[in-house]
Amino acid sequence: MTAGGNLLVLADEPVRERLRRGLGDTPHTAVGDPYEAMLEMGRRSWPAVVLAGPRPEFDALCRAARRLLAEARLYAVCPPAGEPQVRPLLGAPLDDYFIEPLEAGDLAELRRAAGAPVGQQGASGAAAPARQLAELIEAAQGLEEVDNHLVRVVAALVGCPVAWVPPDRVPAGAQPLLLAAGKTPRVLVPLGVPCRSPTAEAYLGFAQECLPSLLTVARRTQGLHLLSITDHLTGAFNRRYFYETTEQILVRAQKENFRVTLLLYDIDDFKRYNDTYGHAAGDEILRDTAAMMKQITRAQDIVARIGGDEFAVLFWDADKPRSPNSRPPETALALADRFRKAVHKHAFRSLGPEARGTLTISGGLASYPLGGTCVRELLAHADAALRQAKSSGKNAIRIVGGADSSGER
Repeated sequence: MTAGGNLLVLADEPVRERLRRGLGDTPHTAVGDPYEAMLEMGRRSWPAVVLAGPRPEFDALCRAARRLLAEARLYAVCPPAGEPQVRPLLGAPLDDYFIEPLEAGDLAELRRAAGAPVGQQGASGAAAPARQLAELIEAAQGLEEVDNHLVRVVAALVGCPVAWVPPDRVPAGAQPLLLAAGKTPRVLVPLGVPCRSPTAEAYLGFAQECLPSLLTVARRTQGLHLLSITDHLTGAFNRRYFYETTEQILVRAQKENFRVTLLLYDIDDFKRYNDTYGHAAGDEILRDTAAMMKQITRAQDIVARIGGDEFAVLFWDADKPRSPNSRPPETALALADRFRKAVHKHAFRSLGPEARGTLTISGGLASYPLGGTCVRELLAHADAALRQAKSSGKNAIRIVGGADSSGER
């Protein structure tokens, strides 16, 4: 972000660079993401804003900017091909637009607008407080976050509970407050008698205008986050996510006293399969075994690939043991052994029909707190149990200080 001045610019890098050269020493703040731009508009007043188009939801973005900055000069910049999208917005909400490349007069207009005095309020007097608007924009880290935030804020503004429901399930007599379109459209409806104050109306208007852009950002942010925590080959979680999340769960387990058991497993003689059948076959083995493990685990359990053919699985349960004699590791052992048998019987396509029933896995189990109180201790003890399973003939699951499970060769 290029920071400073009274001019806010939303544009991709090439346009930002051309504007930087054209504006010379005129201080300005330049961002490349609509999320960042709206956040800046919610934080402070800007005498002038430049929005580069065309882009998806450009009209909604311009209207949201106008609601946030009622007194600002709002400009658009676009190439000749983008003019049909931008021209209809002239007058409301745009004050003007410029076609690239900008001429000397265009740049002079932007410099004059950037020199205008800055007001004290980011939004117009009838608009919602800037803090509430900034919080809404900041919630765009995921779809659930946006929905939950709107439920909390709108309920407080209208003075009654509200809820998201499908359009065909709106309660009789209820007037929808917001509409979120998309693959799963939903409407926000009051569950009581709402108070439609000017502040509430202004906030609802802003939220409705910017909701498409916010949801687009939320979906993208959610997708990028998923990519950052996922192993690209198997679809399981990656090593970093496993370490970070397991530590968080162990902290909770210490406070709430629930069960946690870690399984560490790998493919017996994996290098031989790679050398004999090729790396494509090895990749298939890893994908198929990860998929089978995810099928037998519960929604809260974590399946992660932490090495070449090494996987870690965290079995945890927020429910406390039903009795003092409960034995959580045994539950994990049963699930792990079911997985071991499934792998042994699975027909891996790339290995051919003659190889069915030859591939096996070995694993080690360690439970919190006896097998360790942090992720590294649990992994170390599970690894020791895994090595015991290997030395005993493979195709087995061992528990630290406990019984094991082994089966047919």
